[in-house]
Amino acid sequence: MVERLTTTSSSVHRKDRLGLLRAIVVLSCACVIAVLLVPDLISGFLILLQSIMEALFLPFRLLFNLAVWLTTGRQISDAVTSVGHAIPPRHFSSVLYHNYGPAMLVVVGLLLLVLATGRREPWLFWPCFLLHALAAFMAGFPAAVLLLLALIAEISMFWEVRR
Repeated sequence: MVERLTTTSSSVHRKDRLGLLRAIVVLSCACVIAVLLVPDLISGFLILLQSIMEALFLPFRLLFNLAVWLTTGRQISDAVTSVGHAIPPRHFSSVLYHNYGPAMLVVVGLLLLVLATGRREPWLFWPCFLLHALAAFMAGFPAAVLLLLALIAEISMFWEVRR
């Protein structure tokens, strides 16, 4: 009877460790996704606010530039071109490679991890680990540091399921 309790206790303890490791991976992946996507979201809102404010102040800016043109004798084209947008265009390929691509790889790896822990098949952990390692490489140093904890937990989960 004691032997049966020990095996059940070991099984429950292993299940608890897998749950803890899975929670670590989910938390790490959520932090990486937030680090990758939230700054672009905030800057998008700020750019939208700046565009709205520029549109509201556009007539006054043009009038003040025309007043400067009348008093200083500058060319009229200087007054009109100074009204344009001062925001440089963003390169979408750079944002796609460094932000959205790694975020998608993290999500796919996380879904694969949930599938792997549900089936308890150890070979499914390696594609998950490789997807997260590739995402860490693509995202760069700060996001890779956040994803390092998930990578260590995935290796631990692989060895835990193999036992």
